[in-house]
Amino acid sequence: MAAGLGCLAATVLLGLVASPRGTLLDHAAARASGRLMPPENRLVEVLGSEVVWPSGVYLTALLPVALTVALLGGEARRRGLGPVLERWRWVLLALLVIPVHYALRVAFGRPGPGEIPGGGLYVGAYPSGAALVVGLGWLLCVVVAGELRPRWRPWLVALAAVVVTVHAVARAVTAKHWITDIAGSYLLVAGAFLLAAASTARGRDPAGVRPAEPRRAGSKP
Repeated sequence: MAAGLGCLAATVLLGLVASPRGTLLDHAAARASGRLMPPENRLVEVLGSEVVWPSGVYLTALLPVALTVALLGGEARRRGLGPVLERWRWVLLALLVIPVHYALRVAFGRPGPGEIPGGGLYVGAYPSGAALVVGLGWLLCVVVAGELRPRWRPWLVALAAVVVTVHAVARAVTAKHWITDIAGSYLLVAGAFLLAAASTARGRDPAGVRPAEPRRAGSKP
């Protein structure tokens, strides 16, 4: 619980200190990323794009979700839908991060690189929406698929780390977001999952089953 609250607090704090014109970290990260992955690189353009469908950004998020859904479907066929929903319903709580993320973007109103805030209701760039869906998709896959296929867990963790890093670099290089916009989303996703898991962990064993009620003295088994 404390770790989840800490991640959410860090998200808010980062939004408060982040300059609309970018922090020193933002500019340093953009220069370093540009040397590592030049913006004219075709892969960078694809991964940083969200103009056409299916875009690189949303494909990056949907692929791990598709794998997770396929594994849950197989689990539901073997065990039945009820037990699967009972075991993993806490994950749905983590999806509440989506409206929270939108509210934070409106509240902070931080423009992205080269953006000029418009009039009326302005939805800022912090925290990044693209980074949110990528973070959600891969963390969901690591948690659920890693639990259902324990042998896959180390590979999923390593792959997720590579993917979210490449996503962050591509978005920074193509000037779609400041790197702190992306970091804020990753912190928000981590906090949401930690809080959702903690909120349902009490009263359950590690397998996700509620413990039996203690018998009263003198009652028959």
